[in-house]
Amino acid sequence: MLDAVLTSLWLEVASASVSYAVQARVDTRVRSMEAQATGPDVPPVAGDMDLVPTLGLKFDDGSAVAQVEYAPRISFREATTDPRTEVQHVGRLLADWRPQRGLTLHGTQEFVLGQVNLFTNLPLGGSLDDPLGGDPIPGDTAVDVPIQPLPEGTDSVFFLSSLTTLAAETVWLGRGLSLSGSAGFSASGGLDAAAREAVPFQYGPRGQAALGWSPAPRHTLATTVGVTDSRFSTGARATVSTLTGAWTHRVDRRTSVEVGVGVGVAYSLRATEEPPDEELPGATPAGGRHVGTFQVGVPPEEEPPARLDLLPDLTLAVSHRVPSRVADFNSRVAARVTPFVDRLTGLVYPRADLTLNGTWALGPRVRLSGTGGAAFAVGGAVGDRQVVGGVGASWTVSRWVSLEADTRTAWTRSPDVEAARMVWSATLGLSVRQTGIL
Repeated sequence: MLDAVLTSLWLEVASASVSYAVQARVDTRVRSMEAQATGPDVPPVAGDMDLVPTLGLKFDDGSAVAQVEYAPRISFREATTDPRTEVQHVGRLLADWRPQRGLTLHGTQEFVLGQVNLFTNLPLGGSLDDPLGGDPIPGDTAVDVPIQPLPEGTDSVFFLSSLTTLAAETVWLGRGLSLSGSAGFSASGGLDAAAREAVPFQYGPRGQAALGWSPAPRHTLATTVGVTDSRFSTGARATVSTLTGAWTHRVDRRTSVEVGVGVGVAYSLRATEEPPDEELPGATPAGGRHVGTFQVGVPPEEEPPARLDLLPDLTLAVSHRVPSRVADFNSRVAARVTPFVDRLTGLVYPRADLTLNGTWALGPRVRLSGTGGAAFAVGGAVGDRQVVGGVGASWTVSRWVSLEADTRTAWTRSPDVEAARMVWSATLGLSVRQTGIL
């Protein structure tokens, strides 16, 4: 019996394919620099260079796929003013398994560890960035990610980001019905004391379950239940549970509309106050930002340490495509009002996110993309306001060589800071890639 099992397993492994991908990417970047009130004068513009070697392996036997990728980023920062070297370790592990027809299991592990520039390496809202900090061809995938506030007076921090997810999806319930669920654990933020002053460390579990139904070819209904629990190094805690119903309608071959209506229950605990620093009056564990509850007209000293709020969870999105052999165009406009957990303070409040993405495929080798977005608190809450935007272009010179250019800018206004913050960067990248089968 054991011999038969081992023989079957050996035949399955022997019939699988193992492929590899090796890539080297060089980015040269020009970006803005901020003057620091407590430090020496700095030039307004700085130049960086990033070297990103990537090694990936993929195992595929038809019913199971496993992929591992390691892509460290070696950054030569401020090469013309204050040269220094920063290193990020970036990795990803993906696995898909279809044990039976109609059942799919997923598993992912992603991490970033090292010195991370919070503007040039982390995705902006609605951008097309790789969540691991990589640089895919602009326009490949539009990802709706929250527009995150940037800490004041901070450039690079010693940062950790880890996300572990296990998910399953099945269509066993019947024709047109699908059931999916996921569970995960995330951890991110600064690792040392200086980094935690800028970006507090946060960690916690998350889970989601969704039931989808397609009563007609152009209509899809879905009900989603989700919960996230985040604990911060400042002592803050945020637990958000949401119940949302969504309807997706494909108007025609070019246009589709998505409408979502739901509600969220948010439990938040304010950060533990510490004695203020004599040199920084009013400073708090959130890196100099006041961490009272964002409510209008309520003095901070009278606020309860814990709050329980009922918040809206609304979505309206329109996707449109103009097919063309010369200039294929894809676009998406989305507006959301959702419970938002501020990564700098741990506070939860309703926030509106408006994002716009567009991609033009000018033939098989050239792509142009643009993204823009804005975010602000609603419903009487007070929080950061952000406006972000960027454009990108890529040219596939050959199967192994590609060129990419990217520019982005972000405007941030915090209620605790008198002046608004404006940052920008422009990047030119060259990639050389080799793939094959082992």
